[in-house]
Amino acid sequence: MRDLLLLAALAGLVPMVLRAPQIGLLVWTWVTLFNPQREVFGFLRGFELNFYVTVLTVLAWAISRERKTAPLNPVTGMLILFALWVSTTTYNALDYAHSYVIWDRTIKTIILALAILALVNTKARIQALVWVVVVALGYYAVKGGGFVLLTGGRSHVFGPANTMIEDNNQLGLALVMILPLMNYLRVTSRSPAVTKVLLAAMGLTLVAIIGTYSRGALLALAVSAVIYAARSRAGFMPLMMGCLLVLALPSLMPGDWFHRMSTIQTYHQDLSFEGRVEAWRTSFEIARLRFLGGGFSAVDLDWVAEVYNVPGGLTAGRAAHSMYFEVLGDHGFMGLALYLMLIVAALFNTSVVIGSTRDRPGMEWAGQLARTLQISIAGYLVGGAALSMAYYDGFFILLALSGALALAMRSPISQAARQFTPRWSQAALPAPAMRTATADLRAGFRPSMALAGGGAG
Repeated sequence: MRDLLLLAALAGLVPMVLRAPQIGLLVWTWVTLFNPQREVFGFLRGFELNFYVTVLTVLAWAISRERKTAPLNPVTGMLILFALWVSTTTYNALDYAHSYVIWDRTIKTIILALAILALVNTKARIQALVWVVVVALGYYAVKGGGFVLLTGGRSHVFGPANTMIEDNNQLGLALVMILPLMNYLRVTSRSPAVTKVLLAAMGLTLVAIIGTYSRGALLALAVSAVIYAARSRAGFMPLMMGCLLVLALPSLMPGDWFHRMSTIQTYHQDLSFEGRVEAWRTSFEIARLRFLGGGFSAVDLDWVAEVYNVPGGLTAGRAAHSMYFEVLGDHGFMGLALYLMLIVAALFNTSVVIGSTRDRPGMEWAGQLARTLQISIAGYLVGGAALSMAYYDGFFILLALSGALALAMRSPISQAARQFTPRWSQAALPAPAMRTATADLRAGFRPSMALAGGGAG
C-alpha cells in the first residue's frame, strides 16, 4: 500500500514539475533527504527514485525560461572548484573503484546545490525550500522522539537504513542541524496552528537527539543553544524548552544514557575516542605523502592503513570519524582548504545578508534566516568534528541556501543596474523583471525601496 501511495504521489507531481522546474527541485530535495524508498516495503524499496526525479527536473529546467546557469556567488565558485578538485583526486585515487562510488554521490549533491543557487531566487522559493528540508528530516525527528517516549529511552534512535543518516550519531547531527530551521519557521509563521505544530515538533526533535545516545550531537546541540542565545532575536522559547527537557531527563532516560554521556569528561580513556585519533593520524599521513590525498574513503581500506601506518595510527581500515580529517585524507591539504573556504563563503553570505537587511522594513525574515543558517552551520561544524559527514547532502543544501539567500537580496538592484550595461554583458532576464526594473529607474530608483519589495516575491 505504501508503495502505491508513493508512486501515485510522484506520478501526480510529474505535470507540475514539467510546468515549473522549481517544483521539481523541491521534490528532488525531498527525495534526497527523506529517502522515501526506504520507508516502503514493496517494489519501490531500494528503487533509485532520486535519479529519475533529477532527470525529470533537469528536463523541465532545460525547456523552461528559467536561467540555465548558477549566478556568480562565493559559494558557487567554491562548489565548482571543490567539484573539480575531488574529481581529480578520484581519478588518481589509491583505489579508483572504491572512491568512485562516493564521488558519484558527492557530485550529484553538488549539482543539486548548484541547481538551488540557480532556481531558488525569490522569497517564496527560499521559504518553500526551508519547509521541504524541515519536513523531510523532521519526519525522522518526530518519529524518533515518539519512539523515545514510548520506550523510555531504552534503545538508540537510528535513521533510515542504507542512507547517510543511518547511524545514530549521524542522525543526531542532522537533527541538530534542522532544529534552528524549525524555530525559524515557527517564528515567521502567521498561523497559530502551524506555530503550535512546529513547537511540538521541536520538542520531539530535542527528545530524538537525546535518544540517539550521541555525545557529539549533544555537544553540538549545546553549542547551537549558546550561539542561538547570542545571535537570535526570536525570543527564548526554545531555550526554555531545552531547560525543561534537561529537568525532565532523569525521568525520561535510563541510567545507561547518563553513563554514556558522562564519558565526555573522560574522553582520553575512551577506546572509541582512541580509535578516532588513530584514524586521524593515518588520514594526516596519507595527506602528507600524497598531494592529492588517497581518494574518497581511502582510510577505510585495510591495505591503505597498512601502507600508510604510523605510530599510533590505524592497523586496519576504519572511517575517519571527523569531517575535517575525512576531507584531508581523501583530497589532501588543498582539498581541505577548498572545503573550508566553501564553508567560509557560506558564512560570508549570511553576514552580508544580515548587514544588508538590518533596519529594512519587510526584510526581517531574510536577516532571521541568515542568523538561523549561522546557528545550523556552526552546530554542524562542531558535531562533524568527530563524525565522517563531510559530504552530507543536507549540509551542502544549507550552504547553497546561504548563496541563494544572498543572491535574492541583491537581485533587484543588480537587475536595474544592468539596464545601463551593454547587452553582451547582461544575463538573460525575464521580461517582467526587465519592465519592473526599467519602471523603477524612470520613477527615480531608490535601492532601499527596491530591496523591500524584491524580497517578498
